[in-house]
Amino acid sequence: MRDCAICHRLKHIASDPALVHEFAHSYLLLGNHQYYAGYCILLYKKHVRELHELDAETQAALNRELMISTRAVVKAFEPWKMNHACLGNRDQHIHWHIIPRYESEADRHYDPWKHAVEFDQWLVPDAQKTELAAKLKQHILQDIERMKA
Repeated sequence: MRDCAICHRLKHIASDPALVHEFAHSYLLLGNHQYYAGYCILLYKKHVRELHELDAETQAALNRELMISTRAVVKAFEPWKMNHACLGNRDQHIHWHIIPRYESEADRHYDPWKHAVEFDQWLVPDAQKTELAAKLKQHILQDIERMKA
């Protein structure tokens, strides 16, 4: 789909400093902002709008990739709670927001978009993205190896 922002980003994924890991069906990227330290996005490789449009095997594989990604965020950042969102109202391409929440947040019991107007103040430079992505990738590779054993 030519107007899809996610499809456009996927065309340039190999050179994206936010790229953490390529899975069979998806890519894990560090979020552009780090309002929530460790915030990531998991992007499905193909342009599909809805999860229910996928076959059961692909749904299960994507869920495994989401859980591997989530465990990496938990190990790397030690959040109090994890939030996941797969909405697609604006970017109509299957993707998940993986949002670590912290006990230090005064409003941790509310939805993570409460402070969306502040996210641009938390953009990180490419060098920091690369550093954080490497930290996450290390945990992903360890998890994948553990699952093979």
